Amino acid sequence: MAQLPNSEHSLHMLRRVAHLWAEHDREGAMQWGAAQEDPAVRQHALGGVVEIWAHTDPAAAAVFAAGLQGSYERLGALEVAARRWASQSTVEAMEWARELPVGDRQRATVAILREVAESDPGHAAAMYEELTAELSPEGLQGGAYRRMAQEIASVWSSSSPAEAAAWAVKLPEAGEVRRGAVADVAEHWLGFDSAAAGEWILQLPEGRTRDAATERVVGTFVHTDPATAFSWASSASDEGHRFGMMREVLKRWQVTDPAAAQAALNAAEVPPEQRRELSEVFAALSPPARETAGDQEAAEQLPE
Repeated sequence: MAQLPNSEHSLHMLRRVAHLWAEHDREGAMQWGAAQEDPAVRQHALGGVVEIWAHTDPAAAAVFAAGLQGSYERLGALEVAARRWASQSTVEAMEWARELPVGDRQRATVAILREVAESDPGHAAAMYEELTAELSPEGLQGGAYRRMAQEIASVWSSSSPAEAAAWAVKLPEAGEVRRGAVADVAEHWLGFDSAAAGEWILQLPEGRTRDAATERVVGTFVHTDPATAFSWASSASDEGHRFGMMREVLKRWQVTDPAAAQAALNAAEVPPEQRRELSEVFAALSPPARETAGDQEAAEQLPE
């Protein structure tokens, strides 16, 4: 099986085989997984071993995961161990995660918060707030705490977007935490109630956070309703962000309906310089002008 192409399906099958093998012969499955040369194969094989091990002894499985030398398989195994342990004892899982090196600790904590959020997003949110309560704005930099907030926001908004939205807008601005969480809520909410999501986004204060949510709206509608996507793109407060989104929508729109795309640009309120640049989208993709017989004759008469 390790010789199969690394498709998602084949890797899932391989993980399942390692899981079943480890039920009867953990050492054998572990040695086989560790011997695989391909990092993706090795990660999934060892993840399958850790998954079944953590059902009966999460502490031992977590210690094994943390001791793996390759960062690729270690981080994958840490996620598996963290989630399994959190499903049995969130307190113990968090205590273990706190003792890990910084990068491993952050990866494990994200996994724990996601596991908790899937059953009780409000509890996961409270855990996150406790984790970040004493951090300075500088301490929120680097992306780890943004990813934690986004995990909670993504899971929560899949079941209760309004509650997730109310939580996300109160998150710290430092480290792009609020911006990332609000954008993820917007994307999930748009998936099953675009009208309600749109109303919420329009109520957000103008700025980077609202622009991030607006970008998710544009991404949602650019293929199916480019007129709506263009209207939202035009509403972004940051000039560079607004121009970039408008250009991207026009590039895609002019392929399917160039007349409508051109009309939308003509009606848009944009500075002359930006209008010229946006018009280049149409010029760049227009077919070359056909040469007439008169043009050809005139060219032949030009002196060499």
